[in-house]
Formats: sequence, C-alpha cells, structure tokens
Amino acid sequence: MVKKSRRVIFAVLASTALVSTGLTGSAGADEKNLVPSSSAAGPYVDAEAQLAEVRAAQLHSEGRWAGSADPGKKGLQRETREDLYPKFTDKELADRVAEDQKRRANAPAPDPDAGEVMATELVAEGLRVDIYTPPPGMSPEHLADILRKQGKKGVEVVRHGKAAAMPMAPGDCAYGSARTFTCPVAFWTNNGFEDPLVRFNDHTPAQWPVTNAVYKWHQTPNIDSAYRFNSCPFQAGARCVDVVSANYGPVWTGRWSGFFPTATQSGPYRENGQVIQLNDYYTPAGWTRNNTVTHEMGHALGLGHNVYSNDVMYFQANMREDIGGENPALLASIYSVYR
Repeated sequence: MVKKSRRVIFAVLASTALVSTGLTGSAGADEKNLVPSSSAAGPYVDAEAQLAEVRAAQLHSEGRWAGSADPGKKGLQRETREDLYPKFTDKELADRVAEDQKRRANAPAPDPDAGEVMATELVAEGLRVDIYTPPPGMSPEHLADILRKQGKKGVEVVRHGKAAAMPMAPGDCAYGSARTFTCPVAFWTNNGFEDPLVRFNDHTPAQWPVTNAVYKWHQTPNIDSAYRFNSCPFQAGARCVDVVSANYGPVWTGRWSGFFPTATQSGPYRENGQVIQLNDYYTPAGWTRNNTVTHEMGHALGLGHNVYSNDVMYFQANMREDIGGENPALLASIYSVYR
C-alpha cells in the first residue's frame, strides 16, 4: 500500500550512540524507602514461570489467560477513547514539547550516573530483551545484583552518560530528554496499516489503571494503541502485548520483556512475545501504579529511559503520570516513516 502523508515528521539527524554500559559499581540502596505491600498481595509468584505461561497463551488461546483477574468494569472498556483522549495535532504536540522544555529548565540537573537495568539473552525465539524499573531508593546496581543472584543472564546497567544527559535536537534516537531504548531504534512494523497497531491485552485487577495508560499513549501520532481485557483474537497486521501482575517480591516495580527476531537489538520487534509484568508486592510510596503502567507501555512502544527525574519514563518509578511532550514527539518521529 502507499503510505499516506503523516501528521508529524521530524528531520532525522545522524544516529548517535547515546549510552555506554557499565557492569561494576556499588550496590547501595536506601531500602527504608521501599514499602512492602500487605499480605493481600498474595504469595510470591515466579516471574519467569508466569512469563512462559502468558506467552504460551498468546499463541494458543486468542489472548485468553487463565490467570486473569476478574475484569469488573475493565471488561466493559472501549479499545480507544478518542472522545476523551484525541490524537495530538501538530500544534498540541509542539505546545507539549515547549512545556517539557520549560519544566526541564527548572528541574534538577540529570544524574549522569543514572541508568537502566537491562538483560539480554539469545534464545530460540530470537534476542530476548528485558528492561526493569526499580522502586524509589533502589539503585540500578543494587537491582542488577539481585537479578544476577537470582540467576538472570546477561544483566547490565546501561548508563545514560554525561553527553546523553544533554538535551538533544529531534533525531531518530533522542528528542530533548526523551530516548529510545536502543539505537538504531526498535519499532513495530506497519503490516499494512497506516499506523502500526499495538493492542494491550490486560489481565490485571482494578488497582492497575491499564486503560488510562493505553488511552494516553494512543494520543501519539503515527502509532495506535488499543485496550483489550483477556481477549486478543487474531487480527491481520495487529499484535498483542500482554499486561499481567502478581507479587514478585522485593525486586522491581515493573518489567517489560520482548524479542527481536535476530541477534540484533534494534529494528523491528518480533511480532509476538511482548509482556509487561507489574509487581503487586509494593504499596506505592513516592510513586504511583499509574506511573509504572504508563512507563512500561512506553518501553513496549519503543521508548527508553528519559534522562530527567520528573518524567514518566525516568529509570525509577515516580509520581509523574502524564506522558509529556518529548516522549510522544520522539515516538511520532520514529513512526513518521513507513517501517
């Protein structure tokens, strides 16, 4: 098909390596700020075993998973709510970018030692990539040490670096303080649609506001997000990202896990296998569940960690819930060409 003209197209600058890796460092953490949940969170669940079970359901049950929570009102929600969350116009997106820039001018300087915890492993399905979000008070190094002790392979702390902490002009991998998680970029293919269609298949209880997060990200031009509850039947060209929750213990607040079809950590995602896991263990203190859901969906669409601490895509869970302007502007830039 012939690609229609886009609403938002940014000049693409030469790609620049934005991060450097580091596998050393102290593992200190101010764990008194980490508030465990009550026993209502239930017994611990093995995150890897659950992940395998959900991925099997993706392939064999049209998105239905036996571990889904009672849908309650979620089961009645629409796929999109453009009446309440319409797509951003060029002007609206430009105004939001200006708001981000003003906010950044008054914000503390970014921490050049901050980074994200990532694990990569080559498996039969392709290159598996996991990105973890620690709670406030837990350093990336401490979380990385926990994961290694649990036997997780390929764990590293990916640094933003001082150069990457500087605001950047529109480009393929960065815009202002927003970043993609890999450079060259990771992305969803159009598969015959004008905009790639990503359906988020929710299996979580009411405490996780998955619907709200989906509707917010759907405002981004050039890529469409849709909400489903425990049902994601085959639709030619579309794909499903499952969202689940459980008590995973005192580790991360959220994890995104997905695949690339080859050993290269960039380019198109594998069409299935993406899962977001949300941790019921913690009672939010200094962060919100809305922040965590919105953050993990940003990863599923192609974003990395924003370098400013009061952004929803910052590497630690926090209080910010709005997607800002530079995050959707960067995504709109990624998907402004036919991929």
